[in-house]
Amino acid sequence: MLWRIFNGIWGQVRYDLGRLAQWLERLLHTQEVTGSNPVSPILASVLNEELGLRELLEVLLGPEGRRRLELRHKTNEELFTLYDSELILRTRNIRNLDNERRLLDKLHQYLNSYPPSVALAKGFLAQYAGRKPRTLARYGATIKSFMKWYGEPMDDFKVRVPKTIPPYTEDSDVDKVRSAFENKKTHKGCIVRDTLLVDLAVNSGMRRGELADLEPKDIHSDFLIAHGKGGKDRVIPLPPAITQRLQNFIRGMEPNEKVFKLKAPCIGNKIRLFALKAGLDSFHTHTYRHKYATDLLEAGANLKVVQELLGHANLGTTEVYLSIVNQGLHDAVRLLDNHHQQPKPSRGMPWDPSTHKMSWELPQYQSAADKTRASKR
Repeated sequence: MLWRIFNGIWGQVRYDLGRLAQWLERLLHTQEVTGSNPVSPILASVLNEELGLRELLEVLLGPEGRRRLELRHKTNEELFTLYDSELILRTRNIRNLDNERRLLDKLHQYLNSYPPSVALAKGFLAQYAGRKPRTLARYGATIKSFMKWYGEPMDDFKVRVPKTIPPYTEDSDVDKVRSAFENKKTHKGCIVRDTLLVDLAVNSGMRRGELADLEPKDIHSDFLIAHGKGGKDRVIPLPPAITQRLQNFIRGMEPNEKVFKLKAPCIGNKIRLFALKAGLDSFHTHTYRHKYATDLLEAGANLKVVQELLGHANLGTTEVYLSIVNQGLHDAVRLLDNHHQQPKPSRGMPWDPSTHKMSWELPQYQSAADKTRASKR
């Protein structure tokens, strides 16, 4: 395999060198005939120097090719250490960084001392074939990014992720969870904070991490600033009632103090627990975000505006909510329902001789039949 690769590269090198020699020969001939300046010393020194195969390849491959050639001579330990620096500079989200590091550590263990290759990378991902498509696609994106950096892209590896629609949440479900917080038996001193937390979540569409990071300096007269993924901030307008409650709640707090004094996992566990108490099995913090998006679209908000309010980097992420509030689908079903409610035609009704006659009993056909019989006589 390596010998075939070497032969292919060497064949291309000989071809390129031949073309270069022809060009230089024409250049020297032109300068001798026209009496122009001689060849520059740098070019002459390159021509007179005997280059080794590796140096020759470096000259022909360019900076990117030289970088990839250098990576081929490093151990796996050195490779993954180098790539970890790339990850740190590229990934802003700490949680995503930790997840990618764990997966790459497993790839490192899987490779052992063998150099990375597309075949081995696919074999590693095949271990996770039983995972959900979205999980496998995320793992594949991490490994593909590493292999592209290494110089062996996995362009033919793709995971088809089925289109899923976010769950639709009824207003009654939101009210049930809020009632569960209001009527809890213990820690009654936290009721004001917890009800404000869930009301803010459903009226702002903030992620649980954004709720946990909210500080008094981020809250203004009629809006707040949410610190989203990747360090991206966005402005979220708020209803006057929610703004007033927030202003009352943060009175006396330091500007850099956390408003709710809860970590993101704690917020998720708290909402999940009280949703279960309210009899809702699939209700979680992100449900409020889905509810916020669908309510905006149902009210007629522009899709681009909803994308900005939610902090989605890709408009396609926001478009999934259109499947829930697609008014055209509802109108089509309403037309079908009206059609079913209309009186049905007499097709299939019992036979009534007084209203239903055969064709030969109709007057126009009877006169034609009488003429035919008269002509036969």
